[in-house]
Amino acid sequence: MAKAKKPIIEKNLSKFINDNFDKKDRRKSDSVKFEWFVNSMHIWQSSSQFYNSNTKIGKDISLGTSQGGDAFYVSVNNFEQIFFLYDNIEEVIDYLKKHGKSITFHFIQTKKSENANWPDFLNLIDVPLKIWKGQEFSKSQPILINLQEFIDKITDDDDSVLGKIEHKIEISFYTNKDNDNIVKLEDNWKTDIENKKNELANYFPLKNIEILFRGSGFLNEIFEKINSNDYSLLVNKEEVIEAEEKKYLIGYITAKELLDSIAPVVNGKRTLYPDVFKNNIRLYLGRNKVNEKIEETLMKDSKRFHFYNNGITITTKEINDNSKNFIICPVNIVNGCQTANSIYNVSKSEDFNEKDVKIPVKIIVAQDKEYENITIRTNTQNGLETKDLISITNTQIELQEEFEKVKFLGKSFHYKRQKSADENANLEIDYIVQIDDILRATLSTLMLIPNKVSGYFDQTTLKYVDKIFDERFAKLYLIMTSLLKLVEDEVDEKYPEFSRLKYHLIYLIYKLSNKEIDIKSFEEYFREGTEDIEEEEIIKQNQLINKVYSNIYLVLKNKTSFDKVLVYVTTKIKENYSGLLDLSDKEKEKILYKPVEKLKRTRATPVFENFSSVFTDDYKTIISDNVPL
Repeated sequence: MAKAKKPIIEKNLSKFINDNFDKKDRRKSDSVKFEWFVNSMHIWQSSSQFYNSNTKIGKDISLGTSQGGDAFYVSVNNFEQIFFLYDNIEEVIDYLKKHGKSITFHFIQTKKSENANWPDFLNLIDVPLKIWKGQEFSKSQPILINLQEFIDKITDDDDSVLGKIEHKIEISFYTNKDNDNIVKLEDNWKTDIENKKNELANYFPLKNIEILFRGSGFLNEIFEKINSNDYSLLVNKEEVIEAEEKKYLIGYITAKELLDSIAPVVNGKRTLYPDVFKNNIRLYLGRNKVNEKIEETLMKDSKRFHFYNNGITITTKEINDNSKNFIICPVNIVNGCQTANSIYNVSKSEDFNEKDVKIPVKIIVAQDKEYENITIRTNTQNGLETKDLISITNTQIELQEEFEKVKFLGKSFHYKRQKSADENANLEIDYIVQIDDILRATLSTLMLIPNKVSGYFDQTTLKYVDKIFDERFAKLYLIMTSLLKLVEDEVDEKYPEFSRLKYHLIYLIYKLSNKEIDIKSFEEYFREGTEDIEEEEIIKQNQLINKVYSNIYLVLKNKTSFDKVLVYVTTKIKENYSGLLDLSDKEKEKILYKPVEKLKRTRATPVFENFSSVFTDDYKTIISDNVPL
């Protein structure tokens, strides 16, 4: 008897999970993995920029085991920015006050079952209804209590600026049913949905309420778009010249030509493909001053944009042509990520005329091994330092190779330094490391600012990303990131009450293991810049690097040592810093974002000011065979 074929949705779900998640996550229940897959596809079709920079975003927006909703996030100004439940609420409100015109509250429910019942969806709709009615959730639902407080902080703020921001709500229900059954489901529930929608209309205009039903057909289409890599750029021959026949074009392309290539229309709106920036030196850096200026020029002086902008550099495998156009395929933007993303941002405005904007462009035929030289040299000539180069630098390539070699506590690692899908994912790999993991581990330990990782991570990354990557520190990036992944795993399994303290935990383990070492000199080195360091200082610093690595290695040499240190640190927190474990409201949560120790320009009293009087034991004594677990 022939074996039944696996549905496409199951194949896509498996590929997505295997490409992006650690082994422990790959062992989660089918319903949890389906939820993460749904959430991530939902984010991509709504805001591809945020998915492109974090492929595991579907897990980040999850509401865990709460009853009535699987995921929640808010978007500002039509996805100009998005925030999650556990983001620093002060950061959210600050952004709204500076930039907010509209805010949308997004609720998602997933049902991986052939049987989707009205009560499943009713629970989801009732969550926002209870929040806006001011009704209390049961104490057995702490996540929903946090959600209510998060929304109340935004909507009940007395600030006159926030009062003028338009509020919207989007409720999405996903199942693995096919499109025909989704239509039947929506039709069967039509009357009930209208009744609930009218209840919500007491708090939102009807036009500001959107209720969506989606199934396997929608999810498969999105996943295939993400992984298609099948886009071409058509360049008007009259606007470029061949500096070298079929090898090098230079001239102008229009914003429309660029957007038609990298952000084609999907479900009625432009959506940015992820792979087009995989060889770029930077991810999109958001609304910094440079990008705000680019967007302002695009809107106010679009016809003269090419006078003020350096343009973009594209590498490709070949240049073909027809009677009117050169055909570029594939398209790899290796310089101009900020320009391209800014053009994508303003394309959402009805006042933007894509055909009016000219963009200076260089298009170069290059083989894979030439990408790095072209990327580095084009960006260096534009005034960016080599330290800006993220995924393609020697440091990152070396890290990828070293992660493949090491095992800590018997666990294996794979550094996925580029965001594109792995063609042959190794299902035996325990941990998949991405650039954000390395950044979070490095900032929490070497830079001594786990508080800035817990909140304001994007701004902190923008501030330090040009400074903190130094080849001499590669072994520390490696072991600190490994420590983070192992602590995350252990906390998930044994210390769930510490789930939001993982960055503080690795900071404390780093401090505890290196009491006699001047680790603050690393922070000063990266903060103040790495230029003009004397040879004698380099030798001294290299000795410190080796010593720190050796000390952390002792913690990770076996499971017993690791467990003893983690038990010690978590016990000390319970006994001396109980406030870190009581994050039951947004006011108490502020302790997560307080400085942990005195650094330059630190004014507030550090959380661990009394570290030396609390963590009195020597870590080698803690992990010795004579001390029981």
